[in-house]
Amino acid sequence: MTRYLLLSIYFLDDRYHGLTDNGDRPEWPPSPFRVFQALVAGNARGPTISESLKNALQWLESLKEPPDIIAPQAQTGRTSLTYVLNNVSSRSRTPKTIQPTLLNGDRLVQYAWKFDASDADSVKHAESLKDAARHINALGWGIDLAVGNGDIVEALPPLPEHRIQYHPANAGFSWGLDLRVPRQESLLSLERTYGDFIRRYELPGVTKLESAGAIYDLCRYVVGATRPNVAFRLVNADGDTISVRHQMLAPLVGLVRALANHSDVAASLGQDVIDREIKGHPKESTNERVSILPLPTIRKGPTDGRIRRIMLAQPYDSNGMLCERLGRLFDGQELTAFSEDDRFPPIFLERITRRDTVLPYYTGISRVWASVTPVLLPGYDDRKEHHGDHQKRLARAEQLVCKALRHAGIAIPAYVELSHVPCWTGSLHAQEYNPREKLAHYPRWHVRLTFERPWMGPLVIGAGRHCGFGLFARMNE
Repeated sequence: MTRYLLLSIYFLDDRYHGLTDNGDRPEWPPSPFRVFQALVAGNARGPTISESLKNALQWLESLKEPPDIIAPQAQTGRTSLTYVLNNVSSRSRTPKTIQPTLLNGDRLVQYAWKFDASDADSVKHAESLKDAARHINALGWGIDLAVGNGDIVEALPPLPEHRIQYHPANAGFSWGLDLRVPRQESLLSLERTYGDFIRRYELPGVTKLESAGAIYDLCRYVVGATRPNVAFRLVNADGDTISVRHQMLAPLVGLVRALANHSDVAASLGQDVIDREIKGHPKESTNERVSILPLPTIRKGPTDGRIRRIMLAQPYDSNGMLCERLGRLFDGQELTAFSEDDRFPPIFLERITRRDTVLPYYTGISRVWASVTPVLLPGYDDRKEHHGDHQKRLARAEQLVCKALRHAGIAIPAYVELSHVPCWTGSLHAQEYNPREKLAHYPRWHVRLTFERPWMGPLVIGAGRHCGFGLFARMNE
C-alpha cells in the first residue's frame, strides 16, 4: 500500500537565493537535500535533535526513490553586487554577487516521498517528519524565510497549468537537471560539520578548519516528455580532447553514419535497424529515428564554439534502448577508421558518464531556447508575393518555424524571434554553414524560442534536425 509523505514549503517572499552545489548558478527548484537540511536546522535544539526525529531522518535518507517535486514556474533575476563584512578586526568588506530566482507570486514548493504504508515503522517515521515540517523557518539562504507543513496522502494533488512536476529519472542518459538528494550518512555529515563549526575557536588564537562538507547524492530530474540520448567526447588515441570546426558539421555526421556500418555494429543491431533508425531511409523510416547531433562548445563568456562532443538522441518518450545500445557499441570506437574522408585526424568516441560543463546547456530545462546551429526551414520563405517585403518574409518564416516545431513533436505555444546573426558566442552567421546537397536549398535562420512553460532538451527542429542543424541550447530567462 503506497502513500506519499508530502512536505509543503511556502516562501514568505517572491525571491529565492539558493545556488547549486558548486555555487555557480541559481538553483531551481530547491533540491530535496535543502529540505533535509531545513528539517534538521528547524528542529535542532543546540547540537542535537530528538531521538525519534533522528530515526525518522535516517529512514528518509534510506528511501530508494527520491521525491517528486512540484514547483511554480520561476525565472532568474538580475545579478546585483553587494558588500559584506569580513570577520576580521579591520572590518573590511568583501564583494558578493546575488542573483535571485523570481517566483512571480506562486510561492509554494512541494516534495512527495513515496513509501510503503503497510510497514508500521515507515508510517511512524512519516508522522514524525510531518510534524517536524512545521518547524521549518527558512529554505535556501537565511533570508529565504519559509513556512513548512507536512501531510500523508494517497495520491499527489492535481497539477495546475502554471505549476511543474519534476520526476527523478535514469541517470544513465544525459538529459535533465541534477539536484542534490539525501543519502545514507547525510544526517551524520551534517551533525559532524556543525560540531566542527562550533568548536573552531576552542584553543586561544587558533582557528580550526571546518570538516569536509555534507554528504549527498545527485539525482537527475526531468519534466514532461523526455528525449533519450547518449553523448560522447571526441578524443585522440591518447584520450586528449580534440575539436572540429563548425563548417565540418555535415562531414562529422557522415563519419558517425559510416561507423554504424561497421560489421560489429551491424551484427549487434541488424542492418534493417541501421537503415531505418540511423540512416533514415525515407521509405523505411520509423518514429524511432536517431538524430546525430554534433555539439558546439558554448558557455557563459567567450568561447571558440568548436565541436568537441557529439550526441545521439531518439524522439520524445522513446524507451531509449537503442541509444543505450549505441552508447555501448560506439564507446571507444574510431570514427575515421571506416571512412575515406582524409580531412579528419584519427577521432575516437569516449562516452560521457560524468557531469559535464557543456551538456547542461543542451539537455537542461528552460522556457527560453536559442539556436546554436541554424534552423533549416521546412519550406520556402521567399515566395513571389513576398518579394521586397521583409516583414512578409519574416511572417512566412515564423509560420515555417511553427511547422518545424510540430514536426519535432513539440505542441506547446512559443514566441518566435528570427535573425541571421547567432545568439551564442562562437556560433556562425546562418549563411556560413554548409548542409549536404540534399538540404542546401532550404532557408536558414537562427531562432530564439520562448515557450509558455519550461521545456527540456535536447531541442532540435527543422529539415536538418537529424543531422545537427536546428540545434538549440537553453538560455537564462
